Amino acid sequence: MRSKKNRKSAFKVFSLMGFIAAVCYGAYGLDYLKLDSLRNLYEAVEFSHGAHVEYVGGDCKTCHHYAEEPLPCKECHEPFTVYRYKGAERKTSLGLKGAYHGQCLKCHKEAGGPTGCEDCHPRASKKS
Repeated sequence: MRSKKNRKSAFKVFSLMGFIAAVCYGAYGLDYLKLDSLRNLYEAVEFSHGAHVEYVGGDCKTCHHYAEEPLPCKECHEPFTVYRYKGAERKTSLGLKGAYHGQCLKCHKEAGGPTGCEDCHPRASKKS
């Protein structure tokens, strides 16, 4: 009987630890993300989520603007082809590439971050 109580207690403790870990992960996410929707043209963009969170002082709404809780960009912005970016800022539903470029370039220009295409997107090597 005692061992059954111990197992229940251990289960509760580990469940609580798992819940806390999930909440912390949800709040801060992965430190490095790979943005690779254009992997046929460019290498993936290595994005340090942790560095950007630190830069904005933990204010998630700086980037995750209209969401009650931080969501990945692709949850609200649909991927689309490389040719549709021009003029996309006039559309009510901005695609994923337009959202990345609008958000990233705006902030990078203000903060002195990289703004050249190949600063973030090294050309993909051709496969034979």
